[in-house]
Amino acid sequence: MSATHHSCLSRKAAFLLAAVILFAAVSGCASTKPASVPEPSAPPATAEPSAEPLQIDLVAAETPEPAPAVTLTPSPSPTPEPALKGFIVGIDPGHQLHYDPSDEPVAPGSSTMKKKVAGGCQGVKSRIFEYEVNLAVGLCLRDLLEADGATVVMTRTVQDVNISNSARAIMFNDANVDLGIRIHADKASDHNKRGVHMLIPKEYRTDWYDTNLKAAQCILEHYHSVTGIPIVKGTGISERGDQSGFNWCTRPIVCIEMGYLSNPEDDALLSDPDFQKVMARGLYEGIRAFLLGEPSFVEAEINTGSDTLEDTENSDE
Repeated sequence: MSATHHSCLSRKAAFLLAAVILFAAVSGCASTKPASVPEPSAPPATAEPSAEPLQIDLVAAETPEPAPAVTLTPSPSPTPEPALKGFIVGIDPGHQLHYDPSDEPVAPGSSTMKKKVAGGCQGVKSRIFEYEVNLAVGLCLRDLLEADGATVVMTRTVQDVNISNSARAIMFNDANVDLGIRIHADKASDHNKRGVHMLIPKEYRTDWYDTNLKAAQCILEHYHSVTGIPIVKGTGISERGDQSGFNWCTRPIVCIEMGYLSNPEDDALLSDPDFQKVMARGLYEGIRAFLLGEPSFVEAEINTGSDTLEDTENSDE
């Protein structure tokens, strides 16, 4: 075989080999399954507009009934009892419209006699009668004490009565008073003399001497403080054995001489209806302090006085 022919065969063989290799490569690629690619999803269907207009029923929301307001009613605090509840106070507005000059024993079993009720004194300028002042103050005092819970026993509530001093004392005994107070005004021959003072029974005339003294101190202190009327020097508290209104009483008892109607300054005060209320306030505060056991700081001098009617400037009652 010629060289030329052999060379031609070699070229054919190489060509066929290359073709076979190329075919194999193409076949291999075709047999490899390509990776799955997700198909795009279809777009969501769009609702076609309705031919009819959109009808929206607007239903009004029901407004709820407001809840009733809750009012908290506080539990009522217990009302405190009046301070003087349970106490019994006797008030004797001294004298009366017509005096009674008939006699009565100055004390139980005594042979010494005294007028049943004296006439009292009269304002040096105002000409007001003592019995008028005494009753006006006594009625105001009654109202104040009752408002504070006390039970009050009045020996009189009007001017035209006829009740002896011993009978008034016995009223206090029968009522079993915790304290009796006799309300008076005073007089003196010296018109410059003025002020307030208290009377208490002498020790041998009563079973309540210390109680009476304590009551007199409390009343004197508060009366002076409220009214401004000075306490009489030397006789702030006087012991008396000549007063039938004391001697017939078996309960605690005192007497106040609220001022001197014979003194122009005291007379002006004692005859003033507005000031009479002030005097009653002073008496009330003193009685209240005594009954509730409050201390007294008054330093009134105690005058032991006299037992004989002739030795006292004003033994009338």
